[in-house]
Amino acid sequence: MNSRVLSVTRIMTGLLFFEHGAEKLWGFAGGQIDHNFLTLHGFAGPLEVIGGTLITLGLLTRLTAFLLCGQMAVAYFDQWAGRGLFPISNGGEEAVIFCFTYLWLFTTGPGAWSLDRWSAWESRLARLFYKWEPWGRAVARIVLAFTFTLHGYRHVFGLLAKSAGRAAVIPLAIDKLPAFVGWWEIAGGLLLLLGLYTRFSAAVTCLELLAA
Repeated sequence: MNSRVLSVTRIMTGLLFFEHGAEKLWGFAGGQIDHNFLTLHGFAGPLEVIGGTLITLGLLTRLTAFLLCGQMAVAYFDQWAGRGLFPISNGGEEAVIFCFTYLWLFTTGPGAWSLDRWSAWESRLARLFYKWEPWGRAVARIVLAFTFTLHGYRHVFGLLAKSAGRAAVIPLAIDKLPAFVGWWEIAGGLLLLLGLYTRFSAAVTCLELLAA
């Protein structure tokens, strides 16, 4: 695996996660401030800011990723799972994607561009978890591919209409693309799900999301 690509993925994940905490703590980007730290939602604010910062810097990456993976799992079942079967409809898609991305980062580590790179404990953890990394990567690939495929069914067949989500949430850019891209979302998503022509399918999907 390209350690620099891993680092870029980790940094972008950390920055996006930091934004969610900044919404809750400071009302970033029009978010709703919640300083009631005794609730799950309020406590998530400082956790997301601190955790997002650590992930971005690549500091204590595996421990932080493990904790944030658990947070996202709890958030999904507490806030979203009861609102519908599929994450694309119940509003919990972000939580699912973050959860399994953090699971993968827990198994794979921080990559080359990180503060952990110079730490003795990361070297020991890398030797301990190296056999787990392919499994973590495979699980993340399958979950991400499945969620991507659902957008295709929405695009092509009009299924899985959004029935719940965060208040005043902005529609996802991917859902504003022309309907014909839904055929790729179905086909490419299935290829990624099966691990078939994975690099090609990932590259095309990346270009589609970049266009969105």
